[in-house]
Amino acid sequence: MGRITYVNDAFVETSGFTRDELIGQEHNIVRHPDMPAAAYEDLWKTLKQLRPWQGMVKNRCKNGDHYWVEANAMPLFKDGKVYEYLSVRHPPKRDLIPATEQLYKKLSADEVKLNPTGLASITKAISEIAIAKKNAFVVAAFLGPIFLLMYRLFLTQEYVLLAGVALVAMVASALSINMIRVITDTLETAITICYRLSSGSFGNKVNLKREDQLGDFLRGLYCMEVKLGVDLADFKQGLAESKRITQALDNVQSPVMVANKNFEIIYMNDSVQRMFKTAESDIRNQLPGFSVDKLMGSNVDQYHPTVKGGILEKSQEPLRTQLIIGGRHMSIIASPVNSDGERIGYVTEWQDRTHEVLIEQEIDHLVQGVKAGDLSARIKLTDKEGFTKTLSAGINELTDVIESVFSDVNRVMENMAEGDLTTAITNEYQGVYAECKNNINGTLAKLSNFIIQIRDAADFIDSSSQEMASGNNNLSHRAEQQAASLEETAASMEELASTVKNNAQNTVQATEVVNSASQLAQKGGGVVKLAIAAMQEINESSNKIAEIIGVIDEIAFQTNLLALNASVEAARAGEQGRGFSVVATEVRNLAQRSANAAQQSNELIQNSVQKVRAGTAFVNETGIALTEIVESVAKVGDIVAHIASASSEQSAGIEQVNQAVSQMDDITQQNAALAEQAAAGSIAMSEQSTHMTQLLSFFRVNSKNGSAAARPVALSNRVPVAPVRAPTKKAVAPAALPASKSKIDSSDEWEEF
Repeated sequence: MGRITYVNDAFVETSGFTRDELIGQEHNIVRHPDMPAAAYEDLWKTLKQLRPWQGMVKNRCKNGDHYWVEANAMPLFKDGKVYEYLSVRHPPKRDLIPATEQLYKKLSADEVKLNPTGLASITKAISEIAIAKKNAFVVAAFLGPIFLLMYRLFLTQEYVLLAGVALVAMVASALSINMIRVITDTLETAITICYRLSSGSFGNKVNLKREDQLGDFLRGLYCMEVKLGVDLADFKQGLAESKRITQALDNVQSPVMVANKNFEIIYMNDSVQRMFKTAESDIRNQLPGFSVDKLMGSNVDQYHPTVKGGILEKSQEPLRTQLIIGGRHMSIIASPVNSDGERIGYVTEWQDRTHEVLIEQEIDHLVQGVKAGDLSARIKLTDKEGFTKTLSAGINELTDVIESVFSDVNRVMENMAEGDLTTAITNEYQGVYAECKNNINGTLAKLSNFIIQIRDAADFIDSSSQEMASGNNNLSHRAEQQAASLEETAASMEELASTVKNNAQNTVQATEVVNSASQLAQKGGGVVKLAIAAMQEINESSNKIAEIIGVIDEIAFQTNLLALNASVEAARAGEQGRGFSVVATEVRNLAQRSANAAQQSNELIQNSVQKVRAGTAFVNETGIALTEIVESVAKVGDIVAHIASASSEQSAGIEQVNQAVSQMDDITQQNAALAEQAAAGSIAMSEQSTHMTQLLSFFRVNSKNGSAAARPVALSNRVPVAPVRAPTKKAVAPAALPASKSKIDSSDEWEEF
């Protein structure tokens, strides 16, 4: 019987039990085996009599140890009824413990009784009789002898003495009864006040005007009531403040928990209860006995490992730590609470970061995937809101852009690896992605153009090699024809010998004619030089005359200006200057006529000068022509001299030509062999160009990217296939003679080779 409903921190600390282990259990959970049953029977018997009980009690600890207390148990009243029992325990005096242990041993052995028996019980019963009854017995005992005395006085008829004794007896009885009544009333008042105080009722009426010991007693009781009232008011004020703090904490969104100095939970706001209620099933995976309903009063060391290590006990600053329970990530800020320099508890702020950590893990998983090249992962948005949803959506969009970019690049590169250069990136991008897209598309376009140009060049090389092969075949045939022409050349050499003799005779005659022509030309040149000198003198005289006429023209102009000024001055002078004005007018007319004449003379002279200049030019041209004739005649003489010397050299030249013909026959044979080798090389080049064309056909390009100018440029640089005309030695051939023209024309094939 008697279940525990409340224990304070001191009791929990002393007993070693947790609050959860004590609340709801029977009172004998802390009963030590050495405690006799009679002691507990006396306890409950006394309490049921609505009386407080006091005694020494030996309690057991959870670890098997024990401790002694002085227990003070009493009933608690509410509306005049007992609703609970309160037991307040204090440390006992050590010298009382041995005697109490001996007493309890004897009680357990039934050697003594806790309550007195026999005469002691009678004495105890008499001592516990009510004061009023005791007073009635004393009055009766006092009045017995008085009544006997009064009876004797009545028998002796001593009425005066009888009246005095009766008066004294009545006064004494009245005083005794009144004193007992006052004492009992005062005690009843004190008892009532004490019980009312124990139930929290203050403001009791007390007679403070008595001057005796009862008045002192009532005044002391009143002072105690006032002091208790003040203390209770302070307590209620502190309690109200605590309630306001509790209400504020209850309405705080942050989960808050308060523990005492033994790390036992004494308060949890609604937020922390909701948080643990949400995480209850997950926490039970690690702590099967976890229950939110049992958190109050439990010790936090089962959830927080830093408590066991004493870190929080030694810390004077808030402790921040992370805790994982049942897969739930908890962020904890534990702050010590001090009062008057003594640590009385801890305030802990909890935060369930599980959702936040999951988001961090999702983001980290996505980032690691992107770093590893996996762009398929995305962050789920269904279970997110606010900033985390916006952040997750932004990361997903970023991943989409990166995936799109790399997908386009991979597609283009894959097609390039397969030879397809027609695929380009068409999606729209911004910033560096747009630059990457433009660079890749530009590379594709340039590569396509490059492939087309190489393909055109390969086609051109193929056609050119075929043309070269055809040209080499033609060259081989020409070499054979050239060998036949050499035989005809030998026959022509005989005709060349007779031509040399005719040249020698003609050279002598030409030399005489040239000498006479040279003399005549030199005389004509001297005459022309004299004519040129005369024309130059005429030209100089004409220029001087023109200068003189210019001076006359300037004088006429100045005279005209002076006459004009004179007319102006005459006009100012009036009648006196009229004659002078007439003279000035005549002078101006003469000056005007002189200017006109000078102008006409100047025009005539200018015409003469122009004609002289034209004649001078003709004479100069004539002189130049004669000079050229002289030079030509001199050159003809030189040519004739050269022809004369050449005629003597032609005989030796003919011999050299015969030797050259034999050498050319050998060279012709070598040329035929080289032509065959060149034809074989052209065929091999054609095969290589065909193979190159086959390799280039692997690439597929857009026709619009091709360079239409590639083939025309190549064709414009083609080397002619026809044989090139070889330079000939002009000194050996006869110069400007009709007799030898047919022979020279017959050797065109040789010169072409």
